[in-house]
Amino acid sequence: MRSAPADEAARAYRRGAVFLDIRSRAAHRRDGLDTSRSLPLQAIQGGALPEGVLPDQPVYLVCERGLLSELAGLYLEQAGYFEVHNVLGGLRALRPLL
Repeated sequence: MRSAPADEAARAYRRGAVFLDIRSRAAHRRDGLDTSRSLPLQAIQGGALPEGVLPDQPVYLVCERGLLSELAGLYLEQAGYFEVHNVLGGLRALRPLL
């Protein structure tokens, strides 16, 4: 897993990269990024994988501060995804750059 600084993640977001919000579905509905997908950490821990995302496709994981998304990234790597990026500072760092 790679750590992605918020400025790098913002550029990837503007280019249309896949962003997974690993917070609860309610939190994602309330204030998630417009084009991000919801895939809660609990679902990932239960074996859920991002639909339509290939293992070699870059995917950026976000939570509020970047801590839980790092854990989610470890689960995705164990499932065979190898282009996983954890957004450093999470949504708090990313939002002001978008």
